[in-house]
Amino acid sequence: MSDLGRKNFSDKVSEAVTPEDQKSGFEKVKETVTDKADEFAAKGTPDNQKSFGQTIADSAKQGHDDAKAEVSGQEATLADTAGEYLEAAKEQAANAVNYVSGVVTGATEGAKKASDSK
Repeated sequence: MSDLGRKNFSDKVSEAVTPEDQKSGFEKVKETVTDKADEFAAKGTPDNQKSFGQTIADSAKQGHDDAKAEVSGQEATLADTAGEYLEAAKEQAANAVNYVSGVVTGATEGAKKASDSK
C-alpha cells in the first residue's frame, strides 16, 4: 500500500529487479517520471504523516543515496591520492635520471681527463 501521490513499494521492487534491456522505452520514461514524482512527494511529506511502509521505503532510499554519495566521494579522494602518488613518482624518476646522468657525465669526464693526462 502507498500514500496518496506515492509510488507503491511493490512497483519499486518490480522495476528494480526487471533488467533494463527487457523494458520498453515507454516503461523507462514512465519509471523516471514516477520516480521523480515519488521523490518530490517523499520530500514534501513530513515523516509523521507517512505510513509505516513509506517511512521504511524512504529511509532505505535515503540510506542508499547516502552510501552512493559516500562511495563517490571516496572514489574522488582515492583518485586524487593516486594522482599525487603518480606525480611524486614522476618527480623521483626525474631525480634518478638526473643523478644517473650526472654520474655518467662525471665518469666520462674523469676518464677523458685521465686519458688526456697520459
